[in-house]
Amino acid sequence: MEVTLKDIENNLETLPKEFLNQVNDFIDFLKYKLFKHVEYEVPEWQKDEVKRRVKYAQEHPESLISESEMDNYLNDLESGN
Repeated sequence: MEVTLKDIENNLETLPKEFLNQVNDFIDFLKYKLFKHVEYEVPEWQKDEVKRRVKYAQEHPESLISESEMDNYLNDLESGN
């Protein structure tokens, strides 16, 4: 029997919510296994942009914020504050 997306959706809908992160992690793992042999070339413009951002962060460390500060900011945006 072939499993369809609808079968998977039905299973997900009946799964306790606390397991959804694990399911998502497993899907990411399967995709990694599938594509790990595929070589991906990072475009030169993207390398240049990363270098530019690293240099800016080194020259302006005050511009960096912690993960918890970003979480607070995003939570405030979501709650409308």
